[in-house]
Amino acid sequence: MKNIFLFFIFLVAACSGYAQVSQLLLNENFTGYATGDLNNTSRGQGSWKASFGNNSAGFVQVANTTPLMYPDYTSGTQYINVKQKITQANTLGMDPDDPSKSFGNGIIPVHPDNTTFFVSFLVRVPSAAGVATIADAQPNVAIHTINGGVFANFYIGIDEGGKLRFGINKDGKASGKFAAGSYKFNTTYLVVIQYDVANGDASPDYDDKMYLWVNPSLAAEPSPFSADVAIDQVQHFDFDGGFDAPAESLQLFQEANSATASFDAFRVAYAQHFNTEAANAAAAWNALSPAGTPLPVALSDFNGYIKHGHIELDWRVNFEFNMLRYEIERSTDGAHYTFAGTMTAKNDESESSYKWIDAFPNAGNNYYRIKNVFKTGNPVYSPVVRLSLKDRASLFTIYPNPLLHGDLFIRITDLQQGDYAFELFNAEGQALFNKQIKHTGGSINQAVVLPPSVRAGIYTIQLTGNGFKQSATFVVQ
Repeated sequence: MKNIFLFFIFLVAACSGYAQVSQLLLNENFTGYATGDLNNTSRGQGSWKASFGNNSAGFVQVANTTPLMYPDYTSGTQYINVKQKITQANTLGMDPDDPSKSFGNGIIPVHPDNTTFFVSFLVRVPSAAGVATIADAQPNVAIHTINGGVFANFYIGIDEGGKLRFGINKDGKASGKFAAGSYKFNTTYLVVIQYDVANGDASPDYDDKMYLWVNPSLAAEPSPFSADVAIDQVQHFDFDGGFDAPAESLQLFQEANSATASFDAFRVAYAQHFNTEAANAAAAWNALSPAGTPLPVALSDFNGYIKHGHIELDWRVNFEFNMLRYEIERSTDGAHYTFAGTMTAKNDESESSYKWIDAFPNAGNNYYRIKNVFKTGNPVYSPVVRLSLKDRASLFTIYPNPLLHGDLFIRITDLQQGDYAFELFNAEGQALFNKQIKHTGGSINQAVVLPPSVRAGIYTIQLTGNGFKQSATFVVQ
C-alpha cells in the first residue's frame, strides 16, 4: 500500500510538469552489522534481501574491521566482501545471494519525465583471482527495477595483460564498456556512475546516457566530458505498454563472472523534472552530496617484537587522510604513558607500513600505544601492545637505528669483566672490521667509527668473548 501511494504521488508530480523532485534514495555504509553473512535470512542485515528466498550461500560477507576509505568521502566502520560464485557452490545447489536493498522512500517512476540517477561507492579488488576477462565479465552493482530488470550496471574485469579495468552498461546481460585506463589491485577507488533516463515514450529510442568516473573530485558535479567512460546512446527501456519500469532498489551480484571484490559506502540519489538533463543532473548530484569527512586513518596490525634486546613496533594503515604524525607512547604500568618517539605520516591513499624501534626499553613490562595526530580534530589512540623484558642482563643495543650519518653508539648493560671483540658484517655475511676491547665489568656506552666502506644497507654488529655472544642489526641510510 505504501509503494502504491508513493507511486501515485510521484505520478501527480510528474504530470504537473513543474515541480522537481530530488532525493537521496540510499546511504549504506554497513555500520553496526554483525560479522558474517549479509543475507543470513530471507531478509538479512540492514534490510538487505536475498533474491532467492532463504538462500544464504555466503557469497556476501560483512567484514568487522576497518572500512574502505577515500579522501572527502564518508565511510562507516565496516565493509562487505563479495565473492565470485564458484563451481563448488553450484554442486551444492546454492544459488548466488544477489542481495538488494530497497530505497527507503519506495519506487521511483521514470516516465514520462527526464530522470537522472547518481550512484557512488568505494571498491577494492584484492587480486586478479576471481575476476573474469572484460569480454566475459558480469556486473557487480546495478539499480534494480520492480519488474526484475536492472540498469546502471558496474563491471569489474581484467584485460589480456591481466590489468584491472572498470566498466559500465545499461543492460547487465550485455558486455560492459570499459575505461581505457587500468587500475591497481588491493587499492581503494571511488566510483561515481550517472544514468540519464530520457523523456521516454513507447518506442525503443537510443537516447538514454550513462557515465562513469573513477576517483573524481567531489568539490563539484563531475562533467560528462571528464568521464572515464561515456555511453551517449543507450536504448531507452520500457515497461508494460510504454511505461518505464520504476526503480526500487540497489542490487549486488556474485555470478560466475562477477568479480570478487570489497565494497563500502553506497549512495544512490535521483532527480526528476520535465526539464533538461543538465538541470536534473545538478539536482541529483546535490541530493547525492558525496563530499563528507571520512575517518582520517584506518590503522591495523599493530604489533611489537623483542629483537636483540630492543623492542620493535610495526603497524599498517589501510588509508590515511589529514594526518600529521604518529606519536609512540610508552608505559610501565599500562595507565600512565609518556612520549617515546614520533613518525611522520605518509598520507597515502593505499596501504602504508611503519616501523619504530625502542633501543632502551624498560625492565619488565613495556606498554605501547600509537597516538594518531591529525591536522584538524582530536587525536585517536590505537590499541595497546604489551611486551615484557624480564631479564635485562647483558642487554646489547645499538643506536641510532636507522643511522643517517655520524657514529654508531653501542650500549651494553651488566657485562662481566673480560676480553671481547666487536665484529661488523654486511648483509652478505662478510666481515668489515674487528675491534678488540678489555672490559672492566659493568655497562658499556661506546661510539663506533664505521669504516669508509660502509654504504647504505643492512649490517650486523656482533660482540663475542668471555662466554658471551650477542648481535644486533642496524640500517645505514
